Amino acid sequence: MKILYIAELVGKAGIYALKKGLPALKETLRPDFVIVCANGATGGGGLGRNHAAYIRKLGADVITTGDCCFYKKDLVENIGKIPYVLRPYNLNPASPGSGERLFKAKDVKVAVAVLLGQNDSGRLNPSSPFAVFQPLLERLRKETPYVIVDFHAWASGEKRTFFAAAKGLCTAVIGSHNRVQTTDEQLLKGTAVICDAGRTGSAESVGGAETASRIREYLSGIPDWTREAWEKPEIQGVFIEADSSGRAVSIRRIKSLVDS
Repeated sequence: MKILYIAELVGKAGIYALKKGLPALKETLRPDFVIVCANGATGGGGLGRNHAAYIRKLGADVITTGDCCFYKKDLVENIGKIPYVLRPYNLNPASPGSGERLFKAKDVKVAVAVLLGQNDSGRLNPSSPFAVFQPLLERLRKETPYVIVDFHAWASGEKRTFFAAAKGLCTAVIGSHNRVQTTDEQLLKGTAVICDAGRTGSAESVGGAETASRIREYLSGIPDWTREAWEKPEIQGVFIEADSSGRAVSIRRIKSLVDS
């Protein structure tokens, strides 16, 4: 099983990079399953319904979100009817949408789940990802050996601790949220892990935002994430291969500039 994970799309540059760069990656890597994190696709924070449909059309088998999952009202009102979009699993049970789902790839099932870290998770107040992981995993493993977790969290310490808890139990745990690709990818007893897969969008930016606006924030104390950067659009992510038992046998980082 070959799994391509596209790191968090940030703004228009992220969607543009996906549109221009994904076909070439598919031709080169021949993935069986494509996961796209789109937590910041619409305006740099959140995901709109129309963008979700467009990302799906561009080739995503499943779209993951994170702390910004409920930022756009049109997605909140429709997420329960969009099976390919996942919000974090460990939210209040009354939250709309689903945090895990089974998909088909190569005539076999693939399970994808999103878990949200508890360090600086905003207003969502998630339950412990550690507490919900084991019962969730047991249920999913009854359906398929291929289980991929998008672990959306700020703190690398929380991510590394979760990797240790998940070691050898699932196919992959892919860190997201920081929008900076780390170089710590490794295999832990058949579980592929990385602290952060990076971002898809402007390579010359601060988390996809215009650098000047981020500097102004530090000088003024007034946050402004609305100014998206366009310089050097790039796809980032990871490519994972797993054997028939669901154990990962390789993981490598993806960084691919696209024509602007």
